[in-house]
Order: sequence, then C-alpha cells, then structure tokens
Amino acid sequence: MKQGMRAMAGAVALVGLLATAGPAVAKDRVIAVDGVSKANADRRVEILVHVPDGQDANAAAERALAGQGAKKAPKPPEPQSNSYSFTGLFWDTRSVTQNYNPAGSPPINAQGALTNTHPDWSNVSNSVFDMFFGGNTNRCPSLVRECPGAQKNDRFNDVGWAQLQNGTLGVTWSTSGIDEADMAINTRYSWTTGCNAPSGSFDLESVYLHENGHVVGLGHSTDINAVMYPSYQTSRCSLAADDQAGMAALY
Repeated sequence: MKQGMRAMAGAVALVGLLATAGPAVAKDRVIAVDGVSKANADRRVEILVHVPDGQDANAAAERALAGQGAKKAPKPPEPQSNSYSFTGLFWDTRSVTQNYNPAGSPPINAQGALTNTHPDWSNVSNSVFDMFFGGNTNRCPSLVRECPGAQKNDRFNDVGWAQLQNGTLGVTWSTSGIDEADMAINTRYSWTTGCNAPSGSFDLESVYLHENGHVVGLGHSTDINAVMYPSYQTSRCSLAADDQAGMAALY
C-alpha cells in the first residue's frame, strides 16, 4: 500500500558495481543512485555503484541506471525532514517472509548471511515488524530482470544468485501495489562472510542487511553511521540508531 508523501506503487533497490569483476582498491568509491523504471514509473530503483579510481561517478551512475532500464528518480515534493527516508513500500501484515535459492552460490554460508539479518530488522524497539525465513526454493526471483521471462509478481519474496549484467553487484526489486520484494546477488564477484571482508572482496551479510532495509521499506539515510547510508564503506552487520529510528517511524 502507499505510504507517506514519497510513496510509489512500486520500488526497486539495487546494489551495484560498475567495473569488471576485479578487486576493489583503496581509492575506489561506492555511490548511491535513485531511479525509476523507464517502462513503469511506479517502480523505483535504488543503486549503489562501485566507481573505480579515475572513473567518472556520474557516468557510472548513468550506466547503472541504464543497465536496469531505469532513469533518475524525480525529487520528492518536500525536503527530507529526517536523516532516514522511505521508499513507499509498506507491508500491511507488518512482516515479510524470504525464501532462498542457493543455486550459483559461492562456497560460503550465504544462507546464514541472509538469515543473520532477519533479527536485526525484526527486533527494533518501538517497531512492530518481523522478517521470517521461509526455506529454500528453486525459483528464480520473478521480479529480477535477469531471470527467464518478463518481470512479474508471483507473490513470493525470493533471494537468489545470477550472472547480473553491467557490473551490478546485487539487485532488489519490489512492488507495493502487490507487496513483494525479490533479490539477486551477482555470481561474478568475490564474496565473504563474517563481517570482516578482506581487500578485494565484499561482505555478503553487509549487503544483505542494507538491501533488506529496502525490502522493509526504508530508503537511504543521510546519517553516515547508518546501514542505510548510500555507500558501502566497510563491513557493517548491525543497525545504527538512525536505522532503528526509521523502522520505528515506519512500523
């Protein structure tokens, strides 16, 4: 259902890399870009883009948006009054159940990295919301563009792996006309778990935690300490006060 001044009938959240699948270096940046689908303005896309040292951030952002068939999102009608923000996705049931497809996963505990994030978003003071694990599936997340066939709502909230295009690290699509959120992580990159990613790899739980913030309906935050801050700065596997305040305000 629609929620607040910034509500839209659909939302998409994306975490991305815009380089070849080589290791990140110290001077690389990860920036955020918000967009909407060119085919359906009710779908919102939110992208974190890896910008290798020496590359133009604006050009990288445009390539990321184009790669998902999106354009820059219009500015909200009113300035953001809090550091946290909302995408427009609102779960009337105050809960979401995620299923996991392990096909294509690297040899790490990827399912554990996903389910580790569920208590973070469920156990927020002054918030009534729960994330549940529904079990394993062989479905390709139906809202993910790289899955076979047209994007569609199948009313499952699935997480899986795919050979994503245009250097994208991971992608989360969601709709709020029908509450649904699907996510895929790129098999082409080096992943680790344990919230202590070595140089040249990315911490999967940190990415899942940020992306599940979009799944529950949070947008990006201006608080640099927040999980929902629009930049992958370092491994981060617990919510900050701002993330919790956003959840309490939304639910």
